[in-house]
Amino acid sequence: MAQTRLPVTAMLGTSMFFSGVTYAATMPYASLVGVDTLGMSPGFFAAVMSTGAIVGTFVSLGLGFLSDKVRDRRLLVLLTALSGVLAHGLIYLFPSQLSFAIAMALIMPFAGASYGQSFGYLRVYYLKHLPARADFMVTAMRTVFTVAWIVVPPLAGWIAAEYDIFDVYLASTLGYAVVAGVFALFLADPTTAVQIPVPPRAEGASLLSVFALRPGILAGLAGLVIMTGSLRLMNLTMSLFIVGVLGGSLADVGLYAGITAATEAPFMLLLAWLTTRVTKETLLACAGLVVALFIGLASQLTNVNVLFWLLFLNGLGTAALMSVNISYVQDAIKGRVGLSTSLMDLVAIGANLLGAGAFGLLASSGDYRTTLIIAAAIAVVGAATMAIGNLPRLGRLKAVAA
Repeated sequence: MAQTRLPVTAMLGTSMFFSGVTYAATMPYASLVGVDTLGMSPGFFAAVMSTGAIVGTFVSLGLGFLSDKVRDRRLLVLLTALSGVLAHGLIYLFPSQLSFAIAMALIMPFAGASYGQSFGYLRVYYLKHLPARADFMVTAMRTVFTVAWIVVPPLAGWIAAEYDIFDVYLASTLGYAVVAGVFALFLADPTTAVQIPVPPRAEGASLLSVFALRPGILAGLAGLVIMTGSLRLMNLTMSLFIVGVLGGSLADVGLYAGITAATEAPFMLLLAWLTTRVTKETLLACAGLVVALFIGLASQLTNVNVLFWLLFLNGLGTAALMSVNISYVQDAIKGRVGLSTSLMDLVAIGANLLGAGAFGLLASSGDYRTTLIIAAAIAVVGAATMAIGNLPRLGRLKAVAA
């Protein structure tokens, strides 16, 4: 097999870091930009985000199915990253309600798929070149993604406070450009083109058989959507809660996101070890309860400084829902890495739809404290869905028979 002259692992790490930049620079400020700065009503903002989630559902399924069929996964990552350049560049260059709505509802569904497509590519790459370390490399790259969340939000908060809040979309645009650049270089080297054969459909089986899931996975996916949806609702609300209720600043919003990410990184290492001891379903159900505890406690605060002391709970819960979920979802449909990985996007899209819809319904009155209390209740429902749907799989891993 020909050896590539490119430092592929370093380049994938760079791509994953800047993919993290695209999220970390903008997600904590989305509602502040849409509602506070551009003057959208919470209902209109929620409608825009919900439309993007619905469009994204079809985009992610289509790209996930296509990625297992095409000869070159690299092109899909490049095209989705370029969509991010277009979407966030549009908001930065032409800041208005119209540009925000077009970017978030129609273009970002394609850009959002770059995260899942990147993980699909790197898993297939390492399954082909370093199969014994494929799972480890997926976890390692997710940790690199988290590093961006440690570094970027405090810096983005400072830039937004000192200069212009729309500058965070410039940072994201540049991040997407770096991801596109990495995969453009990969396209120039034929040795980085990887694919694995998909299992053939049984004779007479329908196309729907391709999407067959093992028992309990539907309940698990539903639980992930609900728990991650509670995180989305919390994130949309928390920046407004910090600024409008606790008397914090834009810099405090960035500090909140940065401290959470800083606690996520060591927790991800702990969770990687725990996945060898207990089932993923157990870890994910517990994560939902931890998230609910954090949101519930945060909703009762009156001082922004106290919030920072609770962020280890947010970091633990978020780390599990954002890292353990990757290997959980990628094993959903055996032999179809691309299609399984697209389920990550579907979980994210469903969560965005749930979070945005709940935000539009609950936050319109400006009662952000009650909105957070309901977000905590939603997390409990998600944890229960995961647990009840997977009762036989809860607890410690069973020893493999010799």
